[in-house]
Amino acid sequence: CSGGHGQMDTSIPCDDKRVENVVNLALSKHNELLTEGSQLALYDIKEATKAQNESGEFFSVMFTSRETDCPVGGDKVWQQCDYLQQVDKVLRTCQAKVLFKEAGQQLLLHDCSVGIVAEVAPCLGCPENIENQEDLQEPLMHSLSKANSILYHTHFFIFKDLSSATKQVVAGFRYKLQFYMEKSNCTKSKFAAVTHECHPVQEEPEFMQCNSTVDVAPWRHEVPEVYAECAPGFLKVSQVIMPCSRRNPRRNETNKRSIKPLTRESSEESKENISASTAIPLNCPTKPWKEFRPVFDNTAPVNTTGRTQTNGTTTDTVFTDQDLLS
Repeated sequence: CSGGHGQMDTSIPCDDKRVENVVNLALSKHNELLTEGSQLALYDIKEATKAQNESGEFFSVMFTSRETDCPVGGDKVWQQCDYLQQVDKVLRTCQAKVLFKEAGQQLLLHDCSVGIVAEVAPCLGCPENIENQEDLQEPLMHSLSKANSILYHTHFFIFKDLSSATKQVVAGFRYKLQFYMEKSNCTKSKFAAVTHECHPVQEEPEFMQCNSTVDVAPWRHEVPEVYAECAPGFLKVSQVIMPCSRRNPRRNETNKRSIKPLTRESSEESKENISASTAIPLNCPTKPWKEFRPVFDNTAPVNTTGRTQTNGTTTDTVFTDQDLLS
């Protein structure tokens, strides 16, 4: 399979300078075409592939981006901007393809657009995306506490990013959240809850991808019902259609099992095995271009209480904004 380029796509390091150039071309063009709102800036690079034919080299890149504090049409480029730090500013998945040739570079594809929503009559009682971050604060705090209570881990996990959030009117309000947590330096043996001292660990980081459902009926003054489930992982975004860029996951395993004596017939296979064992690290995904630390409106006091696990027991703790800001 050649994808029309004359050669199979091969994976390349995400921190390659030409890959970064592809991202810059795509974001610059995307921001140039916007007529309102905020410019986008790079968050991290997920995957990069390369193919070649007589026209030149084709680079295909998948990356994520975030909205920034730079308005569209301003005098700043995206590298001079900072992320908008509201929790409801979710990641956008982007894809780009650039042709590199002697005469220069040609941007063939760029897409960071949000899916088009059809204008339909409102559905009473249906889940709706949450656009106001104030609506997210309470259900997210409950979700984080519940997630930590069900994780049999020595450390507390703290909020990292929000993937999606919906609100539905049932017998009260039902919130459904998808979010990511990361391991903090705070151990459950030394801390009863997440505090301002808790921050992400730099060595051996761990991430959790969580789904939660929170049922709230404020007028009944009842404790919210919270359900959460988590699994290891981070940012499992949908794959961009690149049919020729996938390697056979069992290839290395097969090579290890079929070691043959070095003969004339097996010399090519041996060279392939040596090449595979000395492959250049891809460094994918890259580290975030800048830090994203979601900010919540903390003008109103938080009096919600919940259960947090410590040393195998449960204790009442008071939620604070540190559950989210850390």
